[in-house]
Amino acid sequence: MWLTQRIVDMNMRRSWRATQTLHPDVVVFLGDMMDGGRFAMSDPEYESYYNRFKDIFFMKKDIPVFYIPGNHDIGLGNSGAFSSNAYDRYQKHFGPLNQNVEIANHSFVMVNAPGLVDEDNDRAMKGVSYARWAAAMPGGPIEFVYSTGGHAGHSETPTILLTHIPLARPEGSDCGPLREKWTIHQGVGFGYQNTLSDEASEFVLQALKPSAIFSGDDHDYCGYWHTLPGSNGRTVKEVSVKSFSMAMGVKVPGFQLLSLFPASYSGKESFQDIPCFLPNQNRIYLSIYVPLVFFSLLSLLVSNFHRVKALDNSQTYWNSSGTDAMESWAEGRAYLDAGAWRATTPTSIDEQVPLRKVSEAPNEDEDDEAYSLPVPGSSARRAFARSRTCSKSWSFILWGRRRHMTLDSSCLSSVLSPFFYQDGRNPMDYRRSRAGFFRGVFRDVFDVAWPALVLFVLLAWWTFL
Repeated sequence: MWLTQRIVDMNMRRSWRATQTLHPDVVVFLGDMMDGGRFAMSDPEYESYYNRFKDIFFMKKDIPVFYIPGNHDIGLGNSGAFSSNAYDRYQKHFGPLNQNVEIANHSFVMVNAPGLVDEDNDRAMKGVSYARWAAAMPGGPIEFVYSTGGHAGHSETPTILLTHIPLARPEGSDCGPLREKWTIHQGVGFGYQNTLSDEASEFVLQALKPSAIFSGDDHDYCGYWHTLPGSNGRTVKEVSVKSFSMAMGVKVPGFQLLSLFPASYSGKESFQDIPCFLPNQNRIYLSIYVPLVFFSLLSLLVSNFHRVKALDNSQTYWNSSGTDAMESWAEGRAYLDAGAWRATTPTSIDEQVPLRKVSEAPNEDEDDEAYSLPVPGSSARRAFARSRTCSKSWSFILWGRRRHMTLDSSCLSSVLSPFFYQDGRNPMDYRRSRAGFFRGVFRDVFDVAWPALVLFVLLAWWTFL
């Protein structure tokens, strides 16, 4: 749980940094800032929860930020698990429940949708009209919508409606090609309601007559056109914005970018919006990271299997012929140490010939190779040097002519060994070559994994800055 939370937080933090490169003038959160903000908890625990949100969505420059409440922030319906201080805590940390803000010649009406659902259920049970309920319950979401729509200057500027819960639509309505799966179904459950009721949706549309609607809660993208009541068939598009988190059941998280045009703009629409999609992090993990880890482990297992097999074969050879070889080597060494003489083997006393030192010059008709030996170990050293050499060649075209460049240098271990080891040899090379299968695999995994882990920690640390 802790690791999953850290991964999700780091992903949202990186995504948030990417969105800041767009240099937004205003940021609006469509609710559910705190997944468990509605539940009963102590004040220090809530503060820790809130600070975690602020750390993820940190903005270096001072730009206006607005929030609308979601059902996970303040709750929806009656439950003993919900905190009685949820509304007060929300207003203290995020601001008013309902807001009407003028931004770039547009009126942004931000509605407390969970509160609207609760009030609408109470109103429907009592059989009271919206007008009478607004007069009897001032300060509530119904009264806010009713009074905002009836404001004298409301129709002079385009209205952008922001609500956490989407408006009602027929069951099975198409959400467009940008949705990942299914559609928004009508439904009610513990602490949630998928859409506003048909009656509440008609009330909001008739009172506000919005030019555009943006909602959240569903986590996936959905575009739907509503017909405004009493407007001769005029329609308005509602966009349910994707979740910003990779852990909300969508493969591709995202956000919505809204551009507002000045009042002098003579076009048909005074705004434009477009969905912005973030990387499919789960796909990156499953299609890149997991295969790389699998093939890395497989290659280490295969290489250690062949190493151990070769080691066993060499031990078997020395166990079977090592004694005879050592005796032959000892006899030859003693013979050379006695004077390094060369002699022919006589068959009788009369056929004996005098001994001749190897260093004496032979006659021209004698075989030179019979009187000389190669420099001990010279060919072995040359072969070893070739095996320890790294060579890399490149071919490219420069100024109309093909160029060749070859880099030929000692392997990195050979270059660095004299700086770290007294005799220029790494004592761990011998130990590694003699290690068993499992110990060799463990050492190789450690050698391969620690640079990647260090890089991951550094990137994570940079992300948290």
